[in-house]
Amino acid sequence: MRGVFITFEGCDGSGKSTQIKRVSGALRDRGIDVLVTREPGGTPFGEIVRSVLLDPNGPERTGLAEMLMYSAARAEIVSQVIRPALIQGRVVLSERFYDSTTVYQGYAGGIHIPDIEAINRISTGDLAPDLTFVLDLNDPQVFHARMRPKKKDKIESRSDEYHERVRQGYRDLALRYPERIHVIDASLTEDEVFQAVMSVISGFMDKARER
Repeated sequence: MRGVFITFEGCDGSGKSTQIKRVSGALRDRGIDVLVTREPGGTPFGEIVRSVLLDPNGPERTGLAEMLMYSAARAEIVSQVIRPALIQGRVVLSERFYDSTTVYQGYAGGIHIPDIEAINRISTGDLAPDLTFVLDLNDPQVFHARMRPKKKDKIESRSDEYHERVRQGYRDLALRYPERIHVIDASLTEDEVFQAVMSVISGFMDKARER
């Protein structure tokens, strides 16, 4: 049986890494084989692309070049990591996937969204997540408070206006794909967010077993 592909999206500081760690632990406690990965990254090539894209002192680039670099890393991780794991029947949890490119380089960066969506389909071989959680942190003050202890990378350092367009992009995608994308209020406590996420995952898996 094909595995389950679950992605976690949202602005930086929204708690994606924390929730992935908790969800992966909970699923493993149930005896489920879980693979955790991230974008960009997850392969030797992808990690090099990540270092170039996120380096706060790295060179400036056009939005198109940025989008294509993310897509190149995605093509590699899909073919080398994600698709093989799904064929093995594993549950794959990924911190970010192509929705990030659609909102960061499309809604916020101005690249024509149909063009991005076409590249997304090519780079993934039409692979789509089964479930996507958008951890929605819509208060800029909370965002800055959470980011303050760490050095911001090149994307995190962009303006509040840019990040607001990112948040709106995620909300728009959730309206377009309500069966797949679930928006969770990231200002809730860590436990509350975890419970909301696990409720959706458990419901999805229960339905999958009934088919």
